[in-house]
Amino acid sequence: MSHPINSKTIPAELPMDADGACALSLECWRLSLIAELLRDNNEGAGLRHAVRRITETLKGMGIEVVDFAGRPYDPGMVPEVVEVREDQRLPDGHAVIEETIAPTVTWRGQVIKPGQIIVKRSPVRPQDHTKVFE
Repeated sequence: MSHPINSKTIPAELPMDADGACALSLECWRLSLIAELLRDNNEGAGLRHAVRRITETLKGMGIEVVDFAGRPYDPGMVPEVVEVREDQRLPDGHAVIEETIAPTVTWRGQVIKPGQIIVKRSPVRPQDHTKVFE
């Protein structure tokens, strides 16, 4: 029969592969969205606390979750664009990240899992005419 593990027998650094870190980060992000929905509800306090603790632990390991929602969109960004929606209210040539489907996960500042986003942009308007100058 084996003895129970205690803090003295656990190695100082437990290995976690990138897939495990990404999965844990994604689920923590999903829980944070639920916690935000319960912000005005006392029942959400425990969930918000758990999300904070998990996030702190991940940060201590060098892992961070980046949610780009609400930021201006730049075609050179890391996340994969899964959908583009036109928005008549946006000024010509503008695009904004409307929603994060999955966040981008980084380890020590390096992307280990690109996220997925939905972008809204101003409508594409055909040019009246194009002149070529020589």
